[in-house]
Amino acid sequence: MKNLANIRRGCYRSSVKIQNETEKAKDLKLGVIYALLAYLGWGFFPIYWKFLKHVPSVEILCHRVLWAFVFYTILIYIKNKSVVPYWPKEWKKFVSLLAGAAILMGNWFVYIYAVNSNQIVESSLGYFINPLVNIAIGVFFLKETLSLPQRIATGLATVGVLIISFDQGHLPWIALFLAISFSIYGLIKKLNPVSGLESNQFESLALVPFALALLSVQGRWFGVEPFPLNDSTTTTTALLLVGAGVITGLPLIFFAEAAQRMPFYLLGFFQFIAPSLQFMTGVFLFSEVMTPLKLVGFLFIWAAGGLIIAKPRRT
Repeated sequence: MKNLANIRRGCYRSSVKIQNETEKAKDLKLGVIYALLAYLGWGFFPIYWKFLKHVPSVEILCHRVLWAFVFYTILIYIKNKSVVPYWPKEWKKFVSLLAGAAILMGNWFVYIYAVNSNQIVESSLGYFINPLVNIAIGVFFLKETLSLPQRIATGLATVGVLIISFDQGHLPWIALFLAISFSIYGLIKKLNPVSGLESNQFESLALVPFALALLSVQGRWFGVEPFPLNDSTTTTTALLLVGAGVITGLPLIFFAEAAQRMPFYLLGFFQFIAPSLQFMTGVFLFSEVMTPLKLVGFLFIWAAGGLIIAKPRRT
Protein backbone atom coordinates (compact mmCIF):
# COMPACT_ATOMS: atom_id res chain seq x y z
CA MET A 1 0.00 0.00 0.00
CA LYS A 2 2.83 2.36 0.87
CA ASN A 3 4.47 1.70 -2.50
CA LEU A 4 1.19 2.38 -4.27
CA ALA A 5 0.77 5.66 -2.34
CA ASN A 6 4.33 6.67 -3.21
CA ILE A 7 3.71 5.91 -6.87
CA ARG A 8 0.54 8.03 -6.81
CA ARG A 9 2.35 10.93 -5.15
CA GLY A 10 5.15 10.64 -7.67
CA CYS A 11 2.71 10.67 -10.59
CA TYR A 12 0.91 13.67 -9.12
CA ARG A 13 4.14 15.62 -8.68
CA SER A 14 5.22 14.77 -12.21
CA SER A 15 1.90 15.92 -13.65
CA VAL A 16 2.08 19.17 -11.67
CA LYS A 17 5.64 19.74 -12.88
CA ILE A 18 4.66 19.09 -16.51
CA GLN A 19 1.68 21.41 -16.14
CA ASN A 20 3.86 24.18 -14.67
CA GLU A 21 6.41 23.80 -17.46
CA THR A 22 3.63 23.92 -20.05
CA GLU A 23 2.22 27.10 -18.49
CA LYS A 24 5.70 28.68 -18.48
CA ALA A 25 6.18 27.77 -22.13
CA LYS A 26 2.80 29.29 -23.04
CA ASP A 27 3.61 32.41 -21.02
CA LEU A 28 6.98 32.77 -22.75
CA LYS A 29 5.39 32.34 -26.18
CA LEU A 30 2.84 35.03 -25.37
CA GLY A 31 5.65 37.26 -24.12
CA VAL A 32 7.47 36.85 -27.44
CA ILE A 33 4.34 37.88 -29.35
CA TYR A 34 3.90 40.97 -27.15
CA ALA A 35 7.58 41.89 -27.58
CA LEU A 36 7.33 41.64 -31.37
CA LEU A 37 4.22 43.83 -31.46
CA ALA A 38 5.88 46.44 -29.22
CA TYR A 39 9.14 46.70 -31.13
CA LEU A 40 7.58 46.63 -34.58
CA GLY A 41 5.38 49.53 -33.48
CA TRP A 42 8.34 51.49 -32.13
CA GLY A 43 10.34 50.74 -35.26
CA PHE A 44 7.96 52.78 -37.40
CA PHE A 45 7.61 55.66 -34.92
CA PRO A 46 9.84 58.12 -36.85
CA ILE A 47 7.46 58.18 -39.80
CA TYR A 48 4.58 59.33 -37.59
CA TRP A 49 6.57 62.01 -35.74
CA LYS A 50 7.90 63.47 -38.99
CA PHE A 51 4.33 64.51 -39.85
CA LEU A 52 4.47 66.68 -36.71
CA LYS A 53 7.92 68.21 -37.23
CA HIS A 54 6.35 71.69 -37.37
CA VAL A 55 5.09 71.28 -33.79
CA PRO A 56 7.52 71.94 -30.87
CA SER A 57 8.84 68.74 -29.26
CA VAL A 58 7.56 69.67 -25.80
CA GLU A 59 4.07 70.20 -27.20
CA ILE A 60 4.07 66.80 -28.90
CA LEU A 61 5.21 65.29 -25.62
CA CYS A 62 2.32 66.87 -23.73
CA HIS A 63 -0.24 65.56 -26.22
CA ARG A 64 1.29 62.07 -26.04
CA VAL A 65 0.71 62.12 -22.29
CA LEU A 66 -2.84 63.48 -22.43
CA TRP A 67 -4.20 61.31 -25.21
CA ALA A 68 -2.41 58.19 -23.99
CA PHE A 69 -4.27 58.63 -20.68
CA VAL A 70 -7.57 58.98 -22.53
CA PHE A 71 -6.77 55.89 -24.61
CA TYR A 72 -5.89 53.78 -21.53
CA THR A 73 -9.02 54.93 -19.72
CA ILE A 74 -11.24 53.94 -22.65
CA LEU A 75 -9.63 50.49 -22.79
CA ILE A 76 -10.05 49.99 -19.04
CA TYR A 77 -13.70 50.99 -19.28
CA ILE A 78 -14.24 48.45 -22.06
CA LYS A 79 -12.46 45.80 -20.00
CA ASN A 80 -13.75 46.53 -16.48
CA LYS A 81 -16.75 48.82 -17.05
CA SER A 82 -15.08 51.34 -14.78
CA VAL A 83 -13.12 54.54 -15.34
CA VAL A 84 -11.54 54.58 -11.87
CA PRO A 85 -7.77 54.81 -12.46
CA TYR A 86 -5.42 52.21 -11.00
CA TRP A 87 -3.68 53.55 -7.89
CA PRO A 88 -0.86 51.58 -6.17
CA LYS A 89 -1.66 50.89 -2.52
CA GLU A 90 1.91 50.02 -1.55
CA TRP A 91 4.15 53.05 -1.00
CA LYS A 92 7.20 51.43 -2.64
CA LYS A 93 5.22 50.46 -5.72
CA PHE A 94 3.71 53.96 -5.92
CA VAL A 95 7.13 55.65 -5.81
CA SER A 96 8.60 53.13 -8.24
CA LEU A 97 5.88 53.59 -10.87
CA LEU A 98 6.00 57.37 -10.40
CA ALA A 99 9.74 57.31 -11.04
CA GLY A 100 9.11 55.17 -14.11
CA ALA A 101 6.64 57.76 -15.41
CA ALA A 102 9.18 60.58 -15.02
CA ILE A 103 11.90 58.54 -16.75
CA LEU A 104 9.55 57.66 -19.58
CA MET A 105 8.57 61.31 -20.11
CA GLY A 106 12.26 62.25 -20.44
CA ASN A 107 12.82 59.40 -22.87
CA TRP A 108 9.86 60.49 -25.02
CA PHE A 109 11.04 64.10 -25.16
CA VAL A 110 14.60 63.27 -26.23
CA TYR A 111 13.37 60.81 -28.85
CA ILE A 112 10.91 63.28 -30.40
CA TYR A 113 13.65 65.93 -30.42
CA ALA A 114 16.06 63.51 -32.15
CA VAL A 115 13.57 62.54 -34.87
CA ASN A 116 12.49 66.09 -35.68
CA SER A 117 16.08 67.40 -35.67
CA ASN A 118 17.13 64.80 -38.29
CA GLN A 119 19.00 62.53 -35.88
CA ILE A 120 17.01 59.33 -36.39
CA VAL A 121 20.15 57.26 -36.95
CA GLU A 122 21.64 58.40 -33.62
CA SER A 123 18.36 57.69 -31.85
CA SER A 124 18.41 54.20 -33.37
CA LEU A 125 21.93 53.79 -31.94
CA GLY A 126 20.43 54.47 -28.51
CA TYR A 127 18.03 51.60 -28.90
CA PHE A 128 20.86 49.38 -30.16
CA ILE A 129 22.77 50.15 -26.96
CA ASN A 130 19.61 49.57 -24.92
CA PRO A 131 19.76 45.72 -25.14
CA LEU A 132 23.35 45.78 -23.88
CA VAL A 133 22.26 47.78 -20.85
CA ASN A 134 19.35 45.36 -20.35
CA ILE A 135 21.70 42.40 -20.53
CA ALA A 136 24.03 43.99 -17.97
CA ILE A 137 21.11 44.64 -15.62
CA GLY A 138 19.78 41.11 -16.12
CA VAL A 139 23.14 39.49 -15.40
CA PHE A 140 24.49 41.68 -12.59
CA PHE A 141 21.32 42.70 -10.74
CA LEU A 142 18.75 40.01 -11.53
CA LYS A 143 21.32 37.15 -11.54
CA GLU A 144 20.22 35.87 -14.94
CA THR A 145 22.59 33.74 -17.02
CA LEU A 146 23.59 33.81 -20.69
CA SER A 147 24.26 30.90 -23.02
CA LEU A 148 27.48 30.81 -25.09
CA PRO A 149 25.79 32.12 -28.29
CA GLN A 150 24.28 34.95 -26.27
CA ARG A 151 27.68 35.87 -24.81
CA ILE A 152 29.17 35.91 -28.32
CA ALA A 153 26.24 38.00 -29.55
CA THR A 154 26.79 40.46 -26.70
CA GLY A 155 30.44 40.81 -27.70
CA LEU A 156 29.54 41.39 -31.36
CA ALA A 157 26.94 44.02 -30.46
CA THR A 158 29.38 45.78 -28.13
CA VAL A 159 32.01 45.99 -30.88
CA GLY A 160 29.38 47.37 -33.26
CA VAL A 161 28.30 50.06 -30.82
CA LEU A 162 31.93 51.08 -30.18
CA ILE A 163 32.59 51.38 -33.94
CA ILE A 164 29.51 53.57 -34.42
CA SER A 165 30.42 55.73 -31.43
CA PHE A 166 33.97 56.19 -32.79
CA ASP A 167 32.58 57.18 -36.19
CA GLN A 168 30.34 59.79 -34.55
CA GLY A 169 33.44 61.65 -33.36
CA HIS A 170 31.69 62.82 -30.20
CA LEU A 171 29.85 61.42 -27.23
CA PRO A 172 26.45 60.28 -28.53
CA TRP A 173 24.49 61.77 -25.64
CA ILE A 174 21.10 61.22 -27.30
CA ALA A 175 21.82 57.52 -27.81
CA LEU A 176 23.18 57.04 -24.28
CA PHE A 177 20.25 58.81 -22.65
CA LEU A 178 17.68 56.82 -24.62
CA ALA A 179 19.44 53.54 -23.85
CA ILE A 180 19.91 54.02 -20.12
CA SER A 181 16.55 55.64 -19.44
CA PHE A 182 14.54 52.96 -21.21
CA SER A 183 16.50 50.15 -19.57
CA ILE A 184 15.72 51.57 -16.13
CA TYR A 185 12.08 51.92 -17.15
CA GLY A 186 12.03 48.29 -18.29
CA LEU A 187 13.53 47.16 -14.98
CA ILE A 188 10.83 49.03 -13.07
CA LYS A 189 8.20 47.23 -15.17
CA LYS A 190 9.90 43.91 -14.50
CA LEU A 191 9.94 44.41 -10.72
CA ASN A 192 6.36 45.68 -10.48
CA PRO A 193 3.94 42.93 -11.59
CA VAL A 194 1.05 45.22 -12.52
CA SER A 195 -0.85 44.71 -15.78
CA GLY A 196 0.47 46.83 -18.63
CA LEU A 197 -2.83 48.63 -19.09
CA GLU A 198 -3.24 49.62 -15.44
CA SER A 199 0.37 50.63 -14.82
CA ASN A 200 0.54 52.65 -18.03
CA GLN A 201 -2.70 54.44 -17.16
CA PHE A 202 -1.24 55.37 -13.78
CA GLU A 203 1.97 56.64 -15.39
CA SER A 204 0.11 58.83 -17.85
CA LEU A 205 -2.23 60.08 -15.11
CA ALA A 206 0.77 61.08 -13.00
CA LEU A 207 2.11 63.13 -15.93
CA VAL A 208 -1.19 64.75 -16.96
CA PRO A 209 -0.87 67.74 -14.55
CA PHE A 210 2.57 68.59 -15.95
CA ALA A 211 1.34 68.26 -19.53
CA LEU A 212 -1.66 70.54 -18.88
CA ALA A 213 0.55 73.08 -17.11
CA LEU A 214 3.05 73.20 -19.99
CA LEU A 215 0.34 73.58 -22.63
CA SER A 216 -1.36 76.31 -20.58
CA VAL A 217 1.89 78.24 -20.19
CA GLN A 218 2.54 78.01 -23.93
CA GLY A 219 -1.04 78.91 -24.78
CA ARG A 220 -0.93 76.37 -27.59
CA TRP A 221 -3.06 73.25 -27.71
CA PHE A 222 -3.05 71.88 -31.24
CA GLY A 223 0.17 73.11 -32.81
CA VAL A 224 -1.02 76.65 -33.60
CA GLU A 225 -2.07 79.85 -31.91
CA PRO A 226 -4.91 80.62 -32.26
CA PHE A 227 -6.66 77.46 -33.50
CA PRO A 228 -8.57 78.14 -36.79
CA LEU A 229 -11.06 75.29 -37.23
CA ASN A 230 -11.42 75.96 -40.97
CA ASP A 231 -7.71 75.37 -41.58
CA SER A 232 -7.30 71.84 -43.01
CA THR A 233 -3.59 71.76 -42.09
CA THR A 234 -4.38 72.62 -38.49
CA THR A 235 -7.16 70.03 -38.38
CA THR A 236 -4.73 67.37 -39.64
CA THR A 237 -2.23 68.40 -36.98
CA ALA A 238 -4.89 68.15 -34.28
CA LEU A 239 -5.90 64.66 -35.42
CA LEU A 240 -2.26 63.53 -35.49
CA LEU A 241 -1.70 64.85 -31.96
CA VAL A 242 -4.79 63.01 -30.70
CA GLY A 243 -3.69 59.86 -32.54
CA ALA A 244 -0.34 60.08 -30.74
CA GLY A 245 -2.13 58.71 -27.69
CA VAL A 246 -2.99 55.47 -29.48
CA ILE A 247 0.38 54.88 -31.10
CA THR A 248 2.02 55.72 -27.76
CA GLY A 249 -0.26 53.53 -25.70
CA LEU A 250 -0.39 50.27 -27.62
CA PRO A 251 3.37 49.50 -27.79
CA LEU A 252 3.78 50.38 -24.10
CA ILE A 253 1.00 47.97 -23.14
CA PHE A 254 2.61 45.25 -25.24
CA PHE A 255 6.04 46.02 -23.72
CA ALA A 256 4.77 45.87 -20.14
CA GLU A 257 3.10 42.51 -20.78
CA ALA A 258 6.24 41.16 -22.47
CA ALA A 259 8.49 42.32 -19.60
CA GLN A 260 6.48 40.28 -17.11
CA ARG A 261 6.48 37.09 -19.22
CA MET A 262 10.07 36.68 -20.36
CA PRO A 263 13.61 36.93 -18.92
CA PHE A 264 15.01 40.44 -18.94
CA TYR A 265 18.06 39.49 -21.04
CA LEU A 266 15.83 37.91 -23.72
CA LEU A 267 13.67 41.01 -23.85
CA GLY A 268 16.87 42.94 -24.47
CA PHE A 269 17.67 41.04 -27.64
CA PHE A 270 14.22 41.72 -29.10
CA GLN A 271 15.07 45.39 -28.87
CA PHE A 272 17.30 45.10 -31.92
CA ILE A 273 14.13 45.05 -34.06
CA ALA A 274 12.99 48.63 -33.45
CA PRO A 275 16.33 50.42 -34.00
CA SER A 276 16.98 48.39 -37.16
CA LEU A 277 13.69 49.64 -38.60
CA GLN A 278 14.43 53.17 -37.36
CA PHE A 279 17.88 53.01 -38.94
CA MET A 280 16.47 52.01 -42.32
CA THR A 281 13.82 54.73 -42.05
CA GLY A 282 16.44 57.38 -41.33
CA VAL A 283 18.79 56.32 -44.14
CA PHE A 284 16.45 55.24 -46.93
CA LEU A 285 13.34 57.33 -46.28
CA PHE A 286 14.75 60.55 -44.80
CA SER A 287 18.24 60.44 -46.45
CA GLU A 288 20.34 60.79 -43.30
CA VAL A 289 24.10 60.38 -43.79
CA MET A 290 25.54 56.86 -43.47
CA THR A 291 29.33 56.49 -43.54
CA PRO A 292 31.06 53.18 -44.45
CA LEU A 293 32.49 52.82 -40.93
CA LYS A 294 29.10 53.35 -39.31
CA LEU A 295 27.65 50.73 -41.64
CA VAL A 296 30.32 48.26 -40.45
CA GLY A 297 29.21 48.93 -36.88
CA PHE A 298 25.60 48.23 -37.72
CA LEU A 299 26.63 44.99 -39.49
CA PHE A 300 28.21 43.78 -36.24
CA ILE A 301 25.00 44.55 -34.39
CA TRP A 302 22.81 42.80 -36.96
CA ALA A 303 25.12 39.77 -36.79
CA ALA A 304 24.52 39.67 -33.04
CA GLY A 305 20.78 39.72 -33.55
CA GLY A 306 21.00 37.01 -36.19
CA LEU A 307 22.99 34.77 -33.83
CA ILE A 308 20.36 35.08 -31.15
CA ILE A 309 17.61 34.17 -33.59
CA ALA A 310 19.60 31.20 -34.93
CA LYS A 311 20.64 29.92 -31.50
CA PRO A 312 17.85 30.75 -29.03
CA ARG A 313 18.22 29.83 -25.39
CA ARG A 314 16.53 26.57 -24.51
CA THR A 315 14.52 26.68 -21.28
